[in-house]
Amino acid sequence: MKWYNDMTEQEKRSFQKVISVCVVGAILILLIPMVWHFIL
Repeated sequence: MKWYNDMTEQEKRSFQKVISVCVVGAILILLIPMVWHFIL
């Protein structure tokens, strides 16, 4: 994680934003089919 510690604060923030967007996207991709099966 040395490369993470070398980042500036702004880079860390944008990095965390990218990670959270990826996580939310993956959760949505996994949840939407389950929700459809539950409804239908």
